[in-house]
Amino acid sequence: MRVSEDDYYDYDDDGVNDRHDSESSGDDNSVIEENQMQLMGRVGLLDGVLAELEHERHQEIKEKVRNKVKSLETDLMHVYERSTSALSQAVKKRAEEARKAVDFEAENRRAKEAAEKEVTENAKKTSEETQKREAAQTLKDVNMSEPGISGSNISPSAGSLVRAADSTLRVKVERLQKFKKVDENNQALRLSHNQDFRSYELQIGRRIKQISGNRDSVRAKASELIRLMNDPLCPQSISAVMFAKKVVSQCSTQSANFNNTAFACGHVIVLVTSQVPLAMDLLLAELHKACIYTVPKHVAYSESAISKEDYFKVMGFREEDGKAESHESYLEGVASYMKLYGVLVQTEVSGVQNLHGLKEANIYTAVALNSFLEVLHSSRHKKTQFRKILNIISRHFLGALESKQNPKLNPIIMKLKTYIDTNQFLEEPEGWLLKTSLLSEMAMPEANYSPQQNYHSQQNYHSQ
Repeated sequence: MRVSEDDYYDYDDDGVNDRHDSESSGDDNSVIEENQMQLMGRVGLLDGVLAELEHERHQEIKEKVRNKVKSLETDLMHVYERSTSALSQAVKKRAEEARKAVDFEAENRRAKEAAEKEVTENAKKTSEETQKREAAQTLKDVNMSEPGISGSNISPSAGSLVRAADSTLRVKVERLQKFKKVDENNQALRLSHNQDFRSYELQIGRRIKQISGNRDSVRAKASELIRLMNDPLCPQSISAVMFAKKVVSQCSTQSANFNNTAFACGHVIVLVTSQVPLAMDLLLAELHKACIYTVPKHVAYSESAISKEDYFKVMGFREEDGKAESHESYLEGVASYMKLYGVLVQTEVSGVQNLHGLKEANIYTAVALNSFLEVLHSSRHKKTQFRKILNIISRHFLGALESKQNPKLNPIIMKLKTYIDTNQFLEEPEGWLLKTSLLSEMAMPEANYSPQQNYHSQQNYHSQ
């Protein structure tokens, strides 16, 4: 096919146009693609910026959270440290308080123990001093509650002249002090009652004088005295003092008649005091004031230690017309008082307890025997008989005392045993002064003598 030149040119133009169009279209696509690339680049840049910003924001938030957590941890640590410190201080303070409390208790305990020890030592010291005063100081101290002694001019060395056991002196002083206290209280009662009790005193004295040596009289008078002493209109302490004084007065005013009624009077005393125990202590105190030998006790005379007048007062001599009574009158009174005391300690009434009975009699006998032996030197010309006496004391009397199992007797028993077993009777008693020789040399027992030997000799002695 032949193409014309026009056609050719037309075709060529069309081709050019098409190429041109094609080229134009390609340029547009490139522009678009380029724009897209530019846009995408911008979007990517924005995304990057946003991502960077987001990352930075996240980092900032994390940093804030981290700082906050760290701050909280720091605060918690501070709180923990403060709490631990406070707890430690509290524990330390409590431990310190506990230690102080323990120290305080220990100090109090030590102070209490020291105080108790001091009290005990003081009590012991006071007791020892009291015993020494009672046994070895002045006669005035020993007889401090007895009438007529307060003005005595007695040397302190006079205490060594007292022959008595410490326990007996102590009991005597306690009774005298009790009597004095009761008597003082009675004075106050008389004033408060504003009443004269003399009628009771007269009735009590009359009943005591009417005591005779038959059973019915004893029972009747004891019942009447008990009724009078239990009368609510008269305080019992007053009537008890009246009873004690009237009984003791009966010994001294009617000695001859009293000898016949002594045992009956002892029965009345036991019956009355079983119902009114206070009367027994008051009666014994009144007896002690009237007769020193009811303790038992003896006071030796020393011209350098005590005057005769004071010595007579101490011994219980009564004054008659400003002078001491005669020795005969004094001994008669002592005999009556001791008879009353002897009757009292051995009186036994069926069904009635004697408040000062055989137990006290044993103590009295033991103390008296010990005091007697302490001043008894072996100046016996009949030395065999003296040994027999010691054998009897050792075998029978001491055995009887030990069987009583009375703690009060133990010191006296030990003294008697020591005196006999160690032959103390061979030693010169204190105050025994001889110009030439000791009388014990004239009656010296054999060297192998023992108080437990020659039992058959003792039996022969009893059979004589």
